[in-house]
Amino acid sequence: MSKVVVTEKLISQKAASKIVEAAVEHAEKQGWHIVVAVVDRNGRLRAFAQMDHALNVAEDGAIRKARTALLGLPSGVMGKAMEGDATALASFAQLPDMAFLGGGIPISVEGDLVGAIGVGGAVTTEQDEACANAGLAILT
Repeated sequence: MSKVVVTEKLISQKAASKIVEAAVEHAEKQGWHIVVAVVDRNGRLRAFAQMDHALNVAEDGAIRKARTALLGLPSGVMGKAMEGDATALASFAQLPDMAFLGGGIPISVEGDLVGAIGVGGAVTTEQDEACANAGLAILT
């Protein structure tokens, strides 16, 4: 019998923490109070930060946004894509840990999905997305 090699790209805890730090740093410069979550490709939480004065509800939202982004699309795009299809939106909304607000972005390395970032708590979803993108900007 021949041998089989299985490889899997994973996001390290160190990389996840650096992404969170960069997102928080961006929010601090803007005067926003956010919550940031980075999950691995299986939805497990790898790094998390809740800034002082961030809304408590943003904690769950950030994690849900990250897990929704694991579907391969930014969470806001997913919600917009299904606006005209109430059945699809209702179906996805019933799944646990889904959030269709902006602020969740998949993390890919060399074309492979390795995780996702979710940000909540800023005044607008565009601000959440700006923080998420600032976090992702540190990836090489």
